[in-house]
Amino acid sequence: MLTNLLPKITVIIPVLNCGDMLERAIESVLAQRYENLELIIMDGGSADNSIDIIKRYAHYIAYWSSEQDGSSNVAINRGIEKATGELIASLMADDWYEPGTLLKVGQALRRHPEADIISCGGRIIYREKHSQHYQLRSIFTSPRALSLSFPSICFGASAICCRFIRRSLYARIGHYLPADAAGRHIFSADKEFLLRAVLCQAVNITIDHLGYTYYEHANSATFDGNNYTRLARICGEHLETAANYLKRADLSQGQRYFLHYWFNDQSTRLLLYSLLTKRFRVAAETAIAGIQKYNLLWPIAFCLTVCKIFIKKLSRFFYKIVIVTNRDANNHV
Repeated sequence: MLTNLLPKITVIIPVLNCGDMLERAIESVLAQRYENLELIIMDGGSADNSIDIIKRYAHYIAYWSSEQDGSSNVAINRGIEKATGELIASLMADDWYEPGTLLKVGQALRRHPEADIISCGGRIIYREKHSQHYQLRSIFTSPRALSLSFPSICFGASAICCRFIRRSLYARIGHYLPADAAGRHIFSADKEFLLRAVLCQAVNITIDHLGYTYYEHANSATFDGNNYTRLARICGEHLETAANYLKRADLSQGQRYFLHYWFNDQSTRLLLYSLLTKRFRVAAETAIAGIQKYNLLWPIAFCLTVCKIFIKKLSRFFYKIVIVTNRDANNHV
């Protein structure tokens, strides 16, 4: 195999108490059989068997450490500092790569040496209680979904783990924001980083390959959709990011429009999540801030966003009914 002629790819796995899934993630990397590979594992001070698993695979790992970092963003940033690969990717410890991903990414960079980012498709799966079978939550493989643009980043999945990023791009625009003003982990640091990449005109190449699987589970940091407090916090992060970027003078008219639209969308969601968590003061402050910023446009935007959310949830509800009905019908055949 001519993988030695392909670019070196560094895969960084941040891990914290994920020993029950870490081995699967590591094996998915090794199963790529990509010879020009550098594997880095940054443990945040796990108290379970994660360290034992790391030591078991130590001869495959270029570098690993175990120390408290407070955030996967910090862990990944530290990994980037250690990385020597031309491309750098982040693999969460509870996720995995699909077969052939690294080879296709490496080949894509050789075909497109101008690329700053190589993006592959991804999917989100979950497993229902008392079931051994995975269910598909969503899939994003189209060039539009993986494009490097304000609409796809603000309103879609940033899919940062599906993106293999050139080390030179990190050197050019910096790493991920490590923490907020209160020293807390920033859940949306990936979106902020990709917005920076857009404004520096980074070149993104999308390959036709479903290469990454996100596993949604009860302890997921990203996919706990029932944790309204966390969702409200993410909306607050988005509002801060949008407000900061709207101050920039280098935005196009379209980019500025999408940031305003995103701001209104996220302020509506923040208000709703605050009401659901009985944080009425935050809800009131959000509404007042929106009206002060946009006058009567904000109540209109609020109503439109609520309708959009309702229609989306209703469509998902009927979709689940159809899926369950078809499944039951097939079981009786």
